[in-house]
Amino acid sequence: MKIAIFYDIPFSGAKRLSLEQVRGLKALGNSVDIYTTDDAKDVFDPGLVADNVFVYKFYPSKIKLPIIKRIKSDFVDIFYSLKKIHKQMAKDIDTRSYDIVLVNIDIYTQAPFLLRFLKTKSIYYCLEPLRNAYEYSLRFKNGRSYINKFYEDTNRWFRKRIDRENARAAGHVLVLSLFGRERVIGAYDLYAKILGLGVDDTVFKPLQIKKKNQVLFVAAKDAIFGYDLAMQAIELIPKKIRPELKVVSWKKDNAERMTDQEIVELYNQSIATLSLSKFDTSGLVPLESMACAVPVIALNVGGYREIVVNGKNGFLVEFDPKEIAEKIMYLMNNPSKAKEIGENGRKSIEESWTWKKQIKILNDILKNYARNNLW
Repeated sequence: MKIAIFYDIPFSGAKRLSLEQVRGLKALGNSVDIYTTDDAKDVFDPGLVADNVFVYKFYPSKIKLPIIKRIKSDFVDIFYSLKKIHKQMAKDIDTRSYDIVLVNIDIYTQAPFLLRFLKTKSIYYCLEPLRNAYEYSLRFKNGRSYINKFYEDTNRWFRKRIDRENARAAGHVLVLSLFGRERVIGAYDLYAKILGLGVDDTVFKPLQIKKKNQVLFVAAKDAIFGYDLAMQAIELIPKKIRPELKVVSWKKDNAERMTDQEIVELYNQSIATLSLSKFDTSGLVPLESMACAVPVIALNVGGYREIVVNGKNGFLVEFDPKEIAEKIMYLMNNPSKAKEIGENGRKSIEESWTWKKQIKILNDILKNYARNNLW
């Protein structure tokens, strides 16, 4: 097949997903081109393995006057300039005889404008609906001026409408999990097919290295990712045995980003990995940790429930720092049980969660839709 893939997201797990899509689909004999406005060159750049890369220049406002800059970047840049770029992008894709277009998320609008303009068959891989339009915890907080609140509410209303209209223009929709499907039904009234994430189990694997007295947290130090719960849990563990909370937050500077091998070593050195994000539809971190045979302690919410089997390959916990602390101490005090849980996690990855398996499913989905077979 000749496949076009759109993505427009900075360094993140979502960008890694696009990289793995290109790499895996090419390995299965397809021709794969990338379309994006992202010109950042980092280790997750899908352009590193694509046949062709088409980068469309989009530079948000550089006006210095704060009010004018904000209005231009929020409305003119997005609603006019970006939309115009995506219209041209769709026209170019349609003239190059692709069998199918796989559309990933856009940092600016979540569901891309591209979906509105494509005539070539398209599938939208929706990681999640636009979060700040639907989640109460991301609402514009009180205490700001009426003008600021009115502006932000208006901006979010427009973005929510754009996200919904773009998503509903897709030929079909993929999501990461059952939980993701439910969110898409609620946001867009669309019924999506499920295709989960994966991990390279030849890279993320158990190593014969010594454990450290540490618990790993891979996310920004933000309450939405559960950093507050992690800190509170660690503080509840007696000082004489208290592990270090090792935090890995992705940096903007390419030079500060860890290699896969470095993060694999961190997983392997850790007693457990904490996955405490409050509303994730899935997550690469718990999968990577399980692939390294390191137990995961995850909140009993969202997509984590579809990855972690409580007590078997990890633990699902409530929003309770005490319970999280108890699970950490249990693993510290029962190394044989911790090893068993870790080994079960590794088996789960090998059976269900490798990129090789997930991309093979994706390839079949794309092929069936391109050939007019039933969805």
